[in-house]
Amino acid sequence: MKPARPGIADTDRPRLGSFASLLDQARHDDGALDGLAFAYTELGGPERRALIHAVLQDAADPTDALTAFIAVEEDPRLRQRLAALVSRRGHVDRSAVLAGTETEGEACLVQSLHGLDSEALRITWKESKIENIEIESRGALKVEGPETKVATSKAVETLAPLVWRHIRSGGALPDGVERFAGFFSVG
Repeated sequence: MKPARPGIADTDRPRLGSFASLLDQARHDDGALDGLAFAYTELGGPERRALIHAVLQDAADPTDALTAFIAVEEDPRLRQRLAALVSRRGHVDRSAVLAGTETEGEACLVQSLHGLDSEALRITWKESKIENIEIESRGALKVEGPETKVATSKAVETLAPLVWRHIRSGGALPDGVERFAGFFSVG
């Protein structure tokens, strides 16, 4: 009897072999990435989670694979989980611009993933209350007024208390805002 081959989600195996090679290839080959996304769509829930775990374990950079999974995932909760994983474990370029004071101003948190257009979370506030929160795609990004590029930590230091008060008072957040959670992550 032939010994059983370990599954792709076996936690005790090292990063090597065919699956790791596929993930490395998918970073530079759209066909391989499409194949991985297609395979993902053919799996049930538990198997999808196992594949996500395997990608996190084996990929040198899981960003492309996780982003491909987000594009084909229909379950909103799993899409949010994938977006959070990309924010924490993927390679995301982030920048911030800030204008005004803690009382009145505007901030724009911009992020981009390899192979995708940038997107931004724009927040405006007056009298220490958020007036507007919107997500903008790269094509719609607008830079108005004397915004100054700052360290993302400085922008978040200004925004975090405003956003927290906004949420606590029942203020709405736009769909997709979870993709920007990485800006507010500790560590």
